[in-house]
Amino acid sequence: MKVFNSVVRVKILALLYGLEYCEFSYLKEKLNLTDGNLEHHLKKLEEIGFIETKKSLIKGKIKTIIKITEKGRTAFKNYIYEILQLSKNIES
Repeated sequence: MKVFNSVVRVKILALLYGLEYCEFSYLKEKLNLTDGNLEHHLKKLEEIGFIETKKSLIKGKIKTIIKITEKGRTAFKNYIYEILQLSKNIES
């Protein structure tokens, strides 16, 4: 799967990388996405094991909590490392 060719998925992983977890609504607001669009990208990331989602009922409302997995954290770190290496090669 081509995870890092989607700007939205890269942004999701970047936001989650610095957080222990966050709510669906936080990602939706920060990325300015519709529910359906965000759900689509989260599903793709979850299918490959880069994130975990948990739904719970709080005061009659469903809350979705999203967390980056160790696999996702490692893949994102490697992606950033590759970009930095490319930029060093361009500057040389």
